[in-house]
Parts: sequence; C-alpha cells; structure tokens
Amino acid sequence: MERDILGEPFERETIDLGRDDEGPVVATLVRRRADTATDRAVLYVHGFCDYFFQRHLAEHFAARGWHFYALDLRKYGRSLLPHQTPNFCRDISDYYPELDTAA
Repeated sequence: MERDILGEPFERETIDLGRDDEGPVVATLVRRRADTATDRAVLYVHGFCDYFFQRHLAEHFAARGWHFYALDLRKYGRSLLPHQTPNFCRDISDYYPELDTAA
C-alpha cells in the first residue's frame, strides 16, 4: 500500500479491474489501521456520486479498535481515470469484482 491523499495514517491500494468499453478500470481500497492490535475490520462503501473522504469516520472506528477500509468504486473519487464517464455503470453487478476483492 502507498500513502493516501488524506495523509498519515491513511494508505491506499489500487485494484486493477481490467478493461471495460471505456478502457482500463480500477478501484481504490483505502485503509486506516486501528490504534490497537485487533482482528476486527469494517468496510465502508460510498453511495452514488460520492467517494471516501470522511476522515472522521475512519478515526472513529480506529479509536475503538477496528481496522477501517473504504472502497472507492470504479469511476468514483480516487478510481476515476481521465478517459472515463464519472460514476457510470451499466449494471450494479459491475461492482461485484471490486467488492469481492475488498472483502
């Protein structure tokens, strides 16, 4: 993982999802580790026309002993590439690959 745009202690990983009719597609998994050792984790998935930027949400979970993960779906936020139509998908099942990978 590399440093996220939110800065320390946030990290991110780009998930390669291959190609669709617009070209290459990626998703982005953001991580904020818990303040204490734990095996508990929570995954945040944003809604339509959104992406993860709610630092306070991650801090809330981390302070309570949860690793926090947030997924920027394809064509949203950190995952939006210059050649893509923002927030576009043909079917909700298009998101299954990144959801499966993140989980």
